[in-house]
Amino acid sequence: MPHYNNKIERDNNLDIYRGCALIYIVGIIHIIGYWVDFNVYNILSLMLIVMPILFYISGASYALSGKKSYVQYIKNRIKRIIIPLLVYLTIYTTYNTIKGELLPQQLPGTILKYAYNIIFAGDIMELDPLWYIQPYIIIALLLPLLYYVSQHINRWGTYTLLLLNLVGIYFFPGYIPCYIVATYAGLYYKRDKPYNSIVVLAIFVAAIILWVAQGNTWNIQINKFPPTLMYLSYTSCMLIILNRPLKWLCQQATRMPILRYIINHYAQHSYSIYLYHFNVMRIVHTAYFVICLKLFDNHPLLMHPACSLTVIAITTLLVLIPLSMIVDHINNAVERGVSAIWHKTTSLCQRTINKDEDKKSKQG
Repeated sequence: MPHYNNKIERDNNLDIYRGCALIYIVGIIHIIGYWVDFNVYNILSLMLIVMPILFYISGASYALSGKKSYVQYIKNRIKRIIIPLLVYLTIYTTYNTIKGELLPQQLPGTILKYAYNIIFAGDIMELDPLWYIQPYIIIALLLPLLYYVSQHINRWGTYTLLLLNLVGIYFFPGYIPCYIVATYAGLYYKRDKPYNSIVVLAIFVAAIILWVAQGNTWNIQINKFPPTLMYLSYTSCMLIILNRPLKWLCQQATRMPILRYIINHYAQHSYSIYLYHFNVMRIVHTAYFVICLKLFDNHPLLMHPACSLTVIAITTLLVLIPLSMIVDHINNAVERGVSAIWHKTTSLCQRTINKDEDKKSKQG
């Protein structure tokens, strides 16, 4: 498959948007969602617009990246997605073993079971936030093809593909049809036109009207798993409408040095932060209420949701900074070890093949 734009074009704004999106997920959405059932509170479910942003940023980043061969691209994806995932599963299951929830002999099998269920089966069981991994891997594998299509299709072809996708997701809701739209939109990050946004917005508004007119629920949380036509249309509309305000807010946040550091860190370590944040949040939540009970006798002010949510959110955000640095050092060490083993294995195989060929040539 041909590749284009071999020059790497860096856009620091994408890092800012990625960092802010992760902070929004960790510090707001999952903190609130831990106490509030979005399935019940329709209004609060309207806050769930952030996941398409991450896929959009993935598409935009790929569009600006230097293009490699597909084999090199796959190797890079394995290093950046699969190895950190396996490290996370090892730490997660080891922790459960220490707590006594697993026997030591169950550790290897449990790690492999989780890895299979997450990557191939899409069954994440109690690892709720990791639903994101399977569609992320599949769409990452398709990105070079999507980029190729985006380079060889005009806007009418793009509108046609979008309409076909909407019809498909109406009858068969799914993660891939939904998030592939956001990823594909990201490929036009540097070459989008204002009229495209207007046309696409009109299409999505019509889809929302059609969905609601048929008596379907508009609760975004209910429509999110798996993503329906309503979820795709609503989040897309919000991202088009809020595009400039959200960009402005992200840019303003980086004016404060401490916030700029946190945002840049979250952007740099985004994948590891996403993998570990829910576990950290649970530990912080438990520690907070134990401290409130033991030291402050469950003081009403400390137990008030506004206070407890704020403290737990800020603590979780801060704890993830050093933790993600440690985890990424571990990931890099494992990656180097795997790479060394791979090179030694391939070198040994090559030497064996050469010896066999030399032996055959001498016998001949």
